[in-house]
Amino acid sequence: MQALDRILAVVDRVMEVVCHLLLVVITAITVLQVFLRFVLDRPTSWSEELALLLLIWFGMIAIGIAIRRHGHIAIMAVRDRLPPRLAHAVDLFAQLLILGFSLVLFAKSFELIGLSGVQVMPALGISRAWLYYPVLVGGLLMSVNALGNLVLGRVAAPDPETMG
Repeated sequence: MQALDRILAVVDRVMEVVCHLLLVVITAITVLQVFLRFVLDRPTSWSEELALLLLIWFGMIAIGIAIRRHGHIAIMAVRDRLPPRLAHAVDLFAQLLILGFSLVLFAKSFELIGLSGVQVMPALGISRAWLYYPVLVGGLLMSVNALGNLVLGRVAAPDPETMG
């Protein structure tokens, strides 16, 4: 089990680095576009489309990372009032729902990629499928992390009182 936990930690760390790089590139593209448009009066045609594409990649990868950390919004008021065994069952059910949703997302991403593959993004001139590859990657990462949470028994959000 420790090996699985280490593997998932490495995968998530690599994805974190990818997210950081994406944010740097998105910021650089946006600053460049603002400079070119308002200072030089020479805007680019591709910058907004590329920034949007990278933002989609960032969002889908970040969602997958947050699954492992239980970093998503959760309404704990009802769950915290339940007996411990029932609260654990609710947490387990939530992880199962996340896993089910992410598997559907992953499976449907192939269909989306296939449907959009012949279309071209006008400013970048690349396949529109690049807008849907993040759904595939994010769905896979979400599935792996949700499954990891279930296998490792981490189905509840960490207690904020015990976090450093």
